[in-house]
Amino acid sequence: MWEEHTEWRNPQYSKQISRLEDSLGMTENFVQNMRKEKKEKLKFFEGRLHDFFRRAGREHLPWRKPGVTAYEVWVSEIMLQQTQVSRVIGYYDRFLNRFPTVERLAAATWEEFLPYYAGLGYYARGRNMLKAASVVVGEYGGKFPKDTDKLVSLPGVGPYTAAAIASFAYGKNTVAWDTNLRRVVGRFFFGSKRSDIPFSEFEGAFRIPAKDLNGALMDFGSAICVARPKCGACPLRDRCEYFRNHGKDEMRNAKDVLETEIRSNPTPRRLGIPFTKGRDGTGTKKTKTETNSHFAFRNSKLSFKDAQVMLFLHEGHRKYYSSRKKGYAPFVVPASHNTRAGIKDWFRNRYGLELAVRPPHRKLSLKGKPTLLVNAQILLGTPALPTSDDAAYRIFVSTLPKA
Repeated sequence: MWEEHTEWRNPQYSKQISRLEDSLGMTENFVQNMRKEKKEKLKFFEGRLHDFFRRAGREHLPWRKPGVTAYEVWVSEIMLQQTQVSRVIGYYDRFLNRFPTVERLAAATWEEFLPYYAGLGYYARGRNMLKAASVVVGEYGGKFPKDTDKLVSLPGVGPYTAAAIASFAYGKNTVAWDTNLRRVVGRFFFGSKRSDIPFSEFEGAFRIPAKDLNGALMDFGSAICVARPKCGACPLRDRCEYFRNHGKDEMRNAKDVLETEIRSNPTPRRLGIPFTKGRDGTGTKKTKTETNSHFAFRNSKLSFKDAQVMLFLHEGHRKYYSSRKKGYAPFVVPASHNTRAGIKDWFRNRYGLELAVRPPHRKLSLKGKPTLLVNAQILLGTPALPTSDDAAYRIFVSTLPKA
């Protein structure tokens, strides 16, 4: 029993115990106040955001209609990956007119599918659409599963897309953490879009339905809290951590990321194109851009308006098609066809193939000729071309002059 320990009856210890109890009381009050402040901030965030959504939400979008199906949400989310909303709308309507159900899509061939997808780019996701449709029909009886774990198992479906389908089509309380949501939540609560957001703490913390929350955050992130935030028009700024500290945390985070990249790669690159370091040595100083009719480069001393194209035709970067039978060699497209459309026409007329052409990933001078290095994949057609493996490709690339 405590009474048996005489030291606890010592006045000196009694005072220490009293101070400790006072300290614990203060800590408990502090925690309670913090919890109260957090709840109030969350309530403010939800209220202002919901008000914005009622006044300026994009409810006119075809995939936001009442009673939207999981198939329709899935089609929209796949198309919206790396593609602007305004561009997707036309594709979306035309696609659903041709493939109104997942069963119709699963029965389609690549050749039947492509005309309704071509132009959106990222053709691997198009092939995954056909694969996922077959899985939904074959394993789930033509109905997209409601469980997010099962949705994630579908080809081309990640956690965000699964959460979007679950919330928009099935009313599940799942937050779809896309770039817009991360940016808005990160800035408002933590001062930076690059903050490490404790996602589990926010799951279930919001009172408004996840369907409305996801839509509101997506629209708010694309209209107000953009890359360069429009703080002057922001209804959240009164309690926003980013606005309160003038974006200093985000700038600090950006500097840390850049310094890490520079340490690991002394020549900073953007989309594979080296760009000259600025006065501060960070590689961020903007310089004059030189372009041809389709492609742009920075800090170029050569004119690439009349550049030839060295085209690397591959299949998933595992198999490479060669322009000659012995050894590996890429295709050289003349300068008269150095645009995306020109490259496609040249290959169509010469080999009867339809290509998906990527922007140049490198530029160099080859025997005095300005040259663009471009990757491409075959969309339609059966190639009668020699093939090489990744090793042969790498050996060839290693022989090219430095940019």
